[in-house]
Amino acid sequence: MIQTRGARFKIYLKNFTKEPTFNSFIILVMLIIINASLQNNFFSYAIVKSNFITLTPLILISMAQGIIIISGNLNLAVGAEISLITVIMASLMTDSIYNVIGVVIIGVVAALVLGAINGSLVGYLGLPPLISTFSTFAIFFGLALFIMPLPGGYVPRFFYRWYRGDLFGFIPVPIFILLIGIGIWLIIKRTAVYRYIYAVGSDEESAYSSGIKVSHVKFMAYVLAGLFVALAAISVLLSAAIGDPRIGGDPRGGTGPSYMLNSIAAVLIGGISLRGGKGSLAGAIVGAMILVLLINIIFFAQVSSLYQNFARGMIILISLIIATIPRLREESRKI
Repeated sequence: MIQTRGARFKIYLKNFTKEPTFNSFIILVMLIIINASLQNNFFSYAIVKSNFITLTPLILISMAQGIIIISGNLNLAVGAEISLITVIMASLMTDSIYNVIGVVIIGVVAALVLGAINGSLVGYLGLPPLISTFSTFAIFFGLALFIMPLPGGYVPRFFYRWYRGDLFGFIPVPIFILLIGIGIWLIIKRTAVYRYIYAVGSDEESAYSSGIKVSHVKFMAYVLAGLFVALAAISVLLSAAIGDPRIGGDPRGGTGPSYMLNSIAAVLIGGISLRGGKGSLAGAIVGAMILVLLINIIFFAQVSSLYQNFARGMIILISLIIATIPRLREESRKI
């Protein structure tokens, strides 16, 4: 029995090293070690909780982007979707807990509707995802500005303080929200649609020949991604405790975080192929964690603000190159 378990472990380890996520996982471990050396209390409860307040929205939006990229498509509108959903919720909230629950449901429905709009354009109308989602980015961002031209709205104190607190006394709420997202992923993973997403991303023509409704699968990829966008928007709103149309990233170069660019970078660093059909949402999670830890290293290494963007770009580029090594090896073997 012991030998059997040992053999199974070796097989599992061998298979894991061949996964696109493996190199990204090694990078993540290295970054954790570097962060721990630069920050003595890195593993303390308070620091872990603080890091996940930043990590959770990026991980969730990267998971949303991951599903779409695995299907062979792209969503440049994720940042604007977050902006629009947050201002809608902030403009409707009051101190009533029943109102808050209702508004959160409205936020989830809004995320699904926005996903359905993009999915219809790409899936049913056959528009190029790069152009169509760039257009909806501008539309959604414009709607967010129309609803709330300046940061404002209202988020009840008990709601945003809940996000910064703990559940059951030992689970930080941001981690709990992230676990909800992972739970949704595990449920979706068991469905036929999830397998079809990989099939369409790998070879659209073969999938069509096999009887898969390619247009519907593309549509569903965007809709399912909307679930993660909704959780990300809720996390962003509670973290900021205010509605802000530029919170998802301003296309005119504002100071807000660019969830669009960061989510794509996280997905690629995590080993998900931009061509579609390869990778896992676990890679999106790892990639998002790598990005945040990189920012931490740059900050604690006291890199001058003049060189921070340059340093960040170089490190991300190197991480992307390392993450593509398995694909390059596979292609060289085929040749």
